[in-house]
Amino acid sequence: MTKCEILDFFAQTSGFLTPDQLRVRLHWRLDRRSAYSYLQRLARQGLLERGPWGRLAYRLTRRGHARLDYLKEHPRPEQP
Repeated sequence: MTKCEILDFFAQTSGFLTPDQLRVRLHWRLDRRSAYSYLQRLARQGLLERGPWGRLAYRLTRRGHARLDYLKEHPRPEQP
């Protein structure tokens, strides 16, 4: 799963998602701890925001939408 794919999924989803909900919906093979850590990192980057009252759920921010647009316009070359 790439950052672009994760951000795109959040862009298509209304409301907040917990890391566990995201793992189930995307059939994400990361273990639970890694999923929580990755989404927390995206939040620190300002791409996701946490739910109200510190709830451990996330949604895409304006900055996240802008980053997603950039990633779609400038795809990374495939690794050999």
